[in-house]
Amino acid sequence: LLAFAVISEIPWYLLNGCDDTHNVMFTLAIGVVAIAAFDRLREHQILSIGSVMLFSFLAWKFGSDYDWRGVLMIVIFYMLQRRTIEPWIERNQINFPCQALLQIAFTLPLMMHYGTVGAIMASCAIFLYDGTRGFISGKVAKYAFYVIYPTHLLLIAGLIMIMD
Repeated sequence: LLAFAVISEIPWYLLNGCDDTHNVMFTLAIGVVAIAAFDRLREHQILSIGSVMLFSFLAWKFGSDYDWRGVLMIVIFYMLQRRTIEPWIERNQINFPCQALLQIAFTLPLMMHYGTVGAIMASCAIFLYDGTRGFISGKVAKYAFYVIYPTHLLLIAGLIMIMD
């Protein structure tokens, strides 16, 4: 993710200029590190939550797309996928509709910052996701989808340059 974040920075810069923000791949990379720290420190409540807060702060300070909200949403999705709200409590079983409703309840307020219509549409997609892995299998397909992000940014930047 970090390598693709760096690669995607060039097309991001072409679209946004030097506005002290960075593409969403950085948010995803920081989110993965936050999940790793959260999971590793789950026996220590304060350190576990503190690590998520630290990485959320770093995402905000670094200017990554979706800043602290993005990292927090990634960790919330991870917690609910692991079928627990509190990592220090024994895992309990949460069924699919309940899990989706919890995801919406926790993330809708975070997404509202970016617009009501988008937040509602994202909530619908979250509710429809049943927790199963998609059709992508193998590293080639995985990285092919990673390439789509900087490629689409380059295409948009190219279209903007042509239209000007």
